[in-house]
Amino acid sequence: MTTLSKKVLVVDDEETIREIMEINLVRLGYDTKLAKNAKEALEILENEKFSLIITDLKMPEMDGVELCMRIKERTSKTLIYAFSGGFTEVDSDKLEKMGFDGLLCKPVKFEVLERAIEGAFKKIDERKEKG
Repeated sequence: MTTLSKKVLVVDDEETIREIMEINLVRLGYDTKLAKNAKEALEILENEKFSLIITDLKMPEMDGVELCMRIKERTSKTLIYAFSGGFTEVDSDKLEKMGFDGLLCKPVKFEVLERAIEGAFKKIDERKEKG
C-alpha cells in the first residue's frame, strides 16, 4: 500500500463500539483515533488530518450527517463512511448525496471491515495519483 497516511478517526457515542473498532483497526495496521461525539471529532480535526473518518449517523447534539457536511466544507479529500445500526433507515444513494463515501452497518464483521477499509484506502491512493 502506497498510502502515506493510514490514519482513521472513529466517531461514535457508544464506548463499546469505539473500543471494538479501535481493536480491529489497530489489528489491521491503522493509526486510529476515537471521538465520542461530533463536537470532539471537530476539535480533533482542528489539529490532525485523517485519510478516513467513520462516523455513527445517530448521535446526540450533532448527528453524523451534519458532521459529514462540516468536514466536507473544510476538505473534500477525506473519505467519510457512515456507520449505522439501522438497515432500513439508510439509503446509500441519499448518503452519497450528503457527502458520504461509503456505509458500514453495525455490527460490522472483521472481514467486512477489513475489505471496506482496504477499499477506502485504495480510493485514497487513486485520488492521490490523479492529483
